[in-house]
Amino acid sequence: MNDTTQQFYYGKIKDKDSVENDVDNFWLNLLPDYFQKKLKYGIEQEARPLPEVTKQRADWTIRYIKNGDPKKVILIEGNRKGMESQPAQYMKLVRTERNQDPKRTLYGAVNIGTYTRFYQLDPYEQECIDYPGTNGKCYELAGNEAEIHAILLNLVQKTSHGENTNGAKIYWKNGKHWYIDSANQWVEYTGA
Repeated sequence: MNDTTQQFYYGKIKDKDSVENDVDNFWLNLLPDYFQKKLKYGIEQEARPLPEVTKQRADWTIRYIKNGDPKKVILIEGNRKGMESQPAQYMKLVRTERNQDPKRTLYGAVNIGTYTRFYQLDPYEQECIDYPGTNGKCYELAGNEAEIHAILLNLVQKTSHGENTNGAKIYWKNGKHWYIDSANQWVEYTGA
């Protein structure tokens, strides 16, 4: 993990006295690197006025906003070590919301301490499945950083529906999103 900010928050999660907020803070500082406002994404964090209040939704919701129509595309649930949660209940509830398109796949991740597992809820389905190619693997944030990076880039590609890239794969380099156009030239992906 080369990013000093991410290293700091990773260290907080690794601490034996870590709390759920430490996991949330890690993702708070990571998600905007991928799901950028200029790419038409909004990131929302669950409000928790009191720790004893039962959670009613995912910790993080990522929306893709097109023509003023915000669609929830990714739900992320974070917990401290020793706690577990299943994204299916949140994902099924989101699927029933008025503005959601039941023909679109909904994606999710569950974070337990320094481990993350990725899921998806296919159109019209009621049960989550493992994100393609992950086979149920729990990825360690530092040990599997490159794999997590690839999955997050892939999620940007899938949830933006290849808009303005003609379906080309999106890459991350030099702190920006890029794709290769039909003339084999690197083009910065701005979401515009």
